[in-house]
Amino acid sequence: MTDNKVWYSGRPDGIGNRIEQLIRIQEYCTENKLQCNYIWNNSYRRTYSPLISFDNIEIVNAEDLKKSTKAILIKRIINARNADFRPRYKFDFNINSDIEYDTIIHVRATDRLTSFQKHGDFSIVNELDMFIDRMINYVNNDSEINTYTVISDDEKYIDIIKNRISKTFVALSYDYDTPNEWLDYYYLTKPKKNIIMCCKFSSYSITASILANKTLLCFKQSLESSLPRYKANIQLID
Repeated sequence: MTDNKVWYSGRPDGIGNRIEQLIRIQEYCTENKLQCNYIWNNSYRRTYSPLISFDNIEIVNAEDLKKSTKAILIKRIINARNADFRPRYKFDFNINSDIEYDTIIHVRATDRLTSFQKHGDFSIVNELDMFIDRMINYVNNDSEINTYTVISDDEKYIDIIKNRISKTFVALSYDYDTPNEWLDYYYLTKPKKNIIMCCKFSSYSITASILANKTLLCFKQSLESSLPRYKANIQLID
């Protein structure tokens, strides 16, 4: 630490994991009147550009740092997030869209699906299918949901859900020079009412609900995952 500036070397993981760190670091820096340089790391598996900004934090690409950098890196992260803390952030791209939807559904599949139960953050295929069935039933029967949209890392689930939900589906635009992973994350923060995490666990939708200050609808099985540590505003839908 030098004067009022600290450095933090971030996780080379998914967008949601990085946003979780940035939220906690911002809270820590706000409480302690500090500025932080957050080193945005990538790996061969996960490579993203940092297209979001947070007050009190300068996000620095790891490849832009000189190897001779001798700044002290803090590896301590504050686990006791205050649920009342409201992150101050902005996306570093412009979306000229008047799209509105009451609810956005996030189906996380691909690397969160396993043939056997690894640990509480993963699902087997049958469990995800059960979540989808219950989510569809919930949306169809909730009188406060009139419009909805869906994002997923597997497009087949978007088609399945569109064919089974009777409410008005809102199509999202991807006609921008911005990676789809960031567009999806942006859309997750823009529902009028809530976000549905249609999987057992996803830091992507959890952190989006925190940034948006919206209720995260999820299943009771999600309480067995890492979800509780985020202190998101959750509501069980089963």
